[in-house]
Amino acid sequence: MNGLAAMLNILRLRAGPQDLPADNGTLIFWIGIALIAGMVIGIPLYGFGHALALNVMDLVVLYAFVVILLSIRGVPDRWRQTFIAMAGTGAILGLLMALLMLLAGGPDPGREPEDIATGVVLGMLILLAWLLLVFGHILQQALGLGMRLIGMLIALGYVVVSSVITQTAIGLFQ
Repeated sequence: MNGLAAMLNILRLRAGPQDLPADNGTLIFWIGIALIAGMVIGIPLYGFGHALALNVMDLVVLYAFVVILLSIRGVPDRWRQTFIAMAGTGAILGLLMALLMLLAGGPDPGREPEDIATGVVLGMLILLAWLLLVFGHILQQALGLGMRLIGMLIALGYVVVSSVITQTAIGLFQ
């Protein structure tokens, strides 16, 4: 089913992006899953139009990040599987984060941080750490890095850049 088993193995750090099919069907499938996951998370917060714009922008930022990074490293032909791996694992972990938010009473932009249960916050932090670990694993394999920590630091850079761009866009919407 378009690399689902490989994607789950990537999440468990037992496979890498090279284990995913590199075809257009797999690419379209996982872009669709990433958009659906982003919409599930974004619609309650921003409405349909803004959520769609933010999700498309996030995928464009991810694509640009992957293509530029792999080009700098001299392996631009690895973009498709790297992009699919990062978009797919990000979508799956994003859905888990959305589930945690639903357990906490749903997304509420007006909610004070201290009103969120400690377990939910801890769960979100664990999922964020897992995301960085998985993205670091993907980047380590795609870039041929010796250490996963370097991949994780690059992944952290991506998360920061993506967050800044997304937050700037949200500010423009309001």
